[in-house]
Amino acid sequence: MKYVTVRVVNSSGSPQSGARVTVGIYHFAASGNSNDEYTNSSGEAEFRLDIDDGAEINIYVNGSEKVSRTKPRSEFKITI
Repeated sequence: MKYVTVRVVNSSGSPQSGARVTVGIYHFAASGNSNDEYTNSSGEAEFRLDIDDGAEINIYVNGSEKVSRTKPRSEFKITI
């Protein structure tokens, strides 16, 4: 199990609430996408992913890929 928080900010660093975030999962056993989550007033969307250390993820914000195929970590900050 991996817990991932995606923080979405604008170019001036202010949190963006209401952004749609999706995590794409790539693993030898299965691949697919998480459910969409929307950022809160702090610009954060939280995910509980049923994956192990062999998985890689992509992160999409409002339908656009922002992070390409990387190992999951506890936090990602994305500027839109």
